[in-house]
Amino acid sequence: MTNNYDIFLDATEFDCPMPTIHTRNALDGMVAGQTLKLLTSKEGTIKNIRTFVANNPYTLLSESKEEEDFVFIIQKL
Repeated sequence: MTNNYDIFLDATEFDCPMPTIHTRNALDGMVAGQTLKLLTSKEGTIKNIRTFVANNPYTLLSESKEEEDFVFIIQKL
């Protein structure tokens, strides 16, 4: 089974806005075309991540809920 991401970030233990800050830091270290899988447990992060991606050179490839966590796949452009 292959991953559909290059880097995995588990931010389930962090409260807002820390998942977004950690996401930005991870994406800053990536090259164009790479993907990040973000896992978070805070519902407030959903809007923050959507806004962050929309205002930066990234694409939100997918967003889903798996059990108690929210999963985002983000690609750096």
